[in-house]
Amino acid sequence: MELQELKYLKHSEIVYRVGVGRSRFSLAIEDVASGFKSYKVWALLGWQDIKQRYRRSVLGPFWLTISTGIMIGMLGALYGQLFRMPLDVYLPFLATGIIIWALIASLLNESCNVFIAADSMIKQVHVPLTLHVCRMVYRNVIIFFHNLIVLVPVFFFYGKEIDLTNLLLVPMAIGLVALNGVWAGLILGTFCTRFRDIPPIVTNLVQVIFFVTPIMWLPEIIKGRSAAWLVEANPLYHFIELFRAPFLGAAAPLNSWIVVLSITLIGMVTTIFTLWRFRNRVAYWL
Repeated sequence: MELQELKYLKHSEIVYRVGVGRSRFSLAIEDVASGFKSYKVWALLGWQDIKQRYRRSVLGPFWLTISTGIMIGMLGALYGQLFRMPLDVYLPFLATGIIIWALIASLLNESCNVFIAADSMIKQVHVPLTLHVCRMVYRNVIIFFHNLIVLVPVFFFYGKEIDLTNLLLVPMAIGLVALNGVWAGLILGTFCTRFRDIPPIVTNLVQVIFFVTPIMWLPEIIKGRSAAWLVEANPLYHFIELFRAPFLGAAAPLNSWIVVLSITLIGMVTTIFTLWRFRNRVAYWL
């Protein structure tokens, strides 16, 4: 598989100059730009990852869809009773939250090993580091769209009507999650390549954040309490709300758009600085 990937890369349209004598800052920007422009390559490689992972499987990625649907159904029945919430209200809230959270959690966890998993390619072929991250993000976005099918029976069974006007900005919300996955992959991938103790820390931290983020419980439950500020202070809540609110019949809050766009801008600037400082060392850390 890796030989086929390397062969394709050598004959692809990527033109990635080493840039002798150029500043590291310009090379960092070129890495990101070249990585995004190589969409034909990382899209093909990402799709090949999906096919390879589910090789000889009849249902393929739909096994994840089935397992996600079963988990949502079981958690909905249990926590709907615990919170004394009617299922026609609670289950759509839970389903939309878990589906977008699965994408966010996968991006964060896989970002830690994105360069480690591609070590042979990084050592043999000179391509942008951003390409490997885009490959990982694209692969998880494909799985996300498979899981999105779970919403169809949930909303159909409970007769929930969706305002199509609110859904117009959902693709932009998904695009922002993917874009933030790129800068998170570049930053986490770089530091986790150097410090191998970071991946388990990130994995445990993601698990903790899952329970403190309004996914299984509604934010209204802690309104007026001393811990209410934790909801608005949680950046991942705003990413989830951009996707979840339109499906639940409301427009995404303006403050959530502001928070997400601000994080995206800060993250991209931090990424350029990280690549400027450590880009040339990644191959030596593998």
